[in-house]
Amino acid sequence: MTDMEVTSQRVDTHGLVGVLCAPRAPGPAPGVLLLGGSEGGLHERDARALASEGFSALALAYFGASSLPPGLVDIPLEYFFRALDVLAAQPASGERFGVAGGSRGAEAALLTAAHDERVAAVVSVVGSGVVTQGIDFRQGNLLDILRTPTNSWTLDGQALPYLPNVVSDELGDLIQRGVPVPLSLAYPVLPSDPGLLEQVNIKVENIAGAALFICAEDDRMWPSREYTQVAIDRLSAHPYPVEHKTLRGAGHPIAGPPSTPFTTTTSPGPGVTFEMGGTTAANTGARASAWQATVRFLKDHLA
Repeated sequence: MTDMEVTSQRVDTHGLVGVLCAPRAPGPAPGVLLLGGSEGGLHERDARALASEGFSALALAYFGASSLPPGLVDIPLEYFFRALDVLAAQPASGERFGVAGGSRGAEAALLTAAHDERVAAVVSVVGSGVVTQGIDFRQGNLLDILRTPTNSWTLDGQALPYLPNVVSDELGDLIQRGVPVPLSLAYPVLPSDPGLLEQVNIKVENIAGAALFICAEDDRMWPSREYTQVAIDRLSAHPYPVEHKTLRGAGHPIAGPPSTPFTTTTSPGPGVTFEMGGTTAANTGARASAWQATVRFLKDHLA
């Protein structure tokens, strides 16, 4: 199916900001909710690519777009539940859906799946099995953003406990020197106290469907492998299929459909340059592999 055979329409009801893309041809087109990461905004290109594979794909912005919060701060999980309502209203989408997210969007995807039984398949790409600190871009520079205690998500009006950032001397020195920064330095090791870890865990065992976890071996934006392993461990007795892939040599930017080959392993940030990890060749190949695995997984579990 080509891009010309895909329709798209803006979604702006119930406070949502999104784009719904679907095959132009009639027939079943399983619904999938797509969530981007800490860059914010809409990922319409991703939705069109998934629609060309036969899905009704809703690319949803949850901050960093008009009428939405400027940062990842106090985002209600109910916002994502309302997005599933939009998919449920599409006759071709079916009754149970997929949710796919990258990075912080994967964190949101797992939270959504854990709290809404309509999710039959969830995909986490370089994500996290624990709730992490919010991102308040209004603070300005990166050090102030990292040091400002901020909730990411709420449920029923209550903030979800999160794993707070750490700002080490090493991280501060790199920022001050103006060299590429591995943001993974701002994320702490997991709590050794089981009680503290339980507080920030995502209750993935409540997901009523299959789960796919894709990690990058050299993710320098955050410790997605370690944080994802928490979710995988919790799903050891899960009655639904669980898949886990680690892509060797790859860094953080592997979520989404394949694009032109990467020419750098860095990315701009608030007053800094981020070191994403991996190599340009490994990241290019891993992005294609991750997308192929995502599409196959969704077709297997949403048919």
